[in-house]
Amino acid sequence: MKLTLEHKFVLERMLARLKRPQKVLVVGDVGLDRYTVGAVDRISPEAPVPIVRVESEFLKLGLAANVADNIRALGSEPWLVGVVGSDRVAQDFRKVLRAEKISDSHLIVDSKRRTVLKERIVSERQQLLRVDYEDQGIIADAASARLARKLEKLVPRADIIILEDYCKGMLEPSVVKQLFSLARKHRKLVLVDPNSKSAAALYDGASLLTPNTKEAEALSGVRIIDDASLARAGATILRKTRAPSLIITRGKDGMALFEKGTRGVRHIPTYAREVYDVSGAGDTVISVLALALGLGAAMDDAARLANLAAAIEVGKRGTATVSVAEIREALNLWA
Repeated sequence: MKLTLEHKFVLERMLARLKRPQKVLVVGDVGLDRYTVGAVDRISPEAPVPIVRVESEFLKLGLAANVADNIRALGSEPWLVGVVGSDRVAQDFRKVLRAEKISDSHLIVDSKRRTVLKERIVSERQQLLRVDYEDQGIIADAASARLARKLEKLVPRADIIILEDYCKGMLEPSVVKQLFSLARKHRKLVLVDPNSKSAAALYDGASLLTPNTKEAEALSGVRIIDDASLARAGATILRKTRAPSLIITRGKDGMALFEKGTRGVRHIPTYAREVYDVSGAGDTVISVLALALGLGAAMDDAARLANLAAAIEVGKRGTATVSVAEIREALNLWA
């Protein structure tokens, strides 16, 4: 799908404005991704499973930390607020944060919790196995109190806020309610990446929600099979959450934009030419949306820019970031 010259002009101006750094508060479940990559040339004699001859191992930021990494890659300053344990994974997580020039000073420690680690065994382009190490219970009262104080301090100073819900126990209703209350008080936009396991009412207070199709179906209770059901799902989510805006990300079908006060849905087509790995695309989308809206962009223009960035991200292996230079190059390619 080609961009019109008018859209290209608008997005070029938006990219130029991204040079002005913003302070983005990223609140949500955090974790570490560990990749073990190798070749498979035989099956184990012990069980009918492949033997992976390990060639490389590396660590990447996961969950809300990947959003923070995207914000950093786009030239702004992420303030990452999440909960970690006091284990070895937490130490490794902090090291990766510092290597990516992201502050770890806003992390909350709950010594009774295990820091989230997702381990992926990969051969060629095929993921053979994923092992998750995590606790999903609600965080300890002491950690919750420290989190509340942290939000009271940071929300007034942030330019814009992103809430990442992965249902790992950090974002209990009282925390989310406090965040929305502080945001209203200080007139801050809150962009929410919701979870399909959470009730839509939890996000009452969001400025914009960015669910994928599966999450939109769970939040609305509507199975999305065509344009009519898509419209019903969007209208239902807007009603349940009272959010002024909603973007449903739809993979190869692009995005569906809903806004209160406007009728129907606006479809924004995808620009992806080669899809290598869709993991992390949603993180790129919400990061670009936040920075664009923080600079005062119109919602549909911000969505187009985010869609363009996502088309770049899915052409990379694993969770990845996208730079302003890459978006500018893609803009020239697709215009």
